[in-house]
Amino acid sequence: MNRSRHRLADASTLDFGNCRLDRTSHQFFRDEDEVVLTGKEYRLLEYFLEHRGKALKRQGIMNHVWGSSILVTQRSVDRCVTTLRQKVESNPKAPAYIKTIRDVGYRFAG
Repeated sequence: MNRSRHRLADASTLDFGNCRLDRTSHQFFRDEDEVVLTGKEYRLLEYFLEHRGKALKRQGIMNHVWGSSILVTQRSVDRCVTTLRQKVESNPKAPAYIKTIRDVGYRFAG
């Protein structure tokens, strides 16, 4: 396989732990089983994966996931993160991947 083709394959899926986000089919898999995500959950997970290890402010998350023309509150981000954790984390009460950064937002540690 040539390098450019390999990079394309890498860009089409984002993996962490026992999970895979397939950007081509817009599907999320955990332990090879498909887990259905809402549109917002999908965009949120994709945003987290594209910015692994970085502290992401709630305002930036809101702009990316909801768009700047939609009026949402930071609480909307927190609710979406909570539902996403239920689908991504083995133990949502002690998340291994989606970490809360107090007074800032979130960091994806996967």
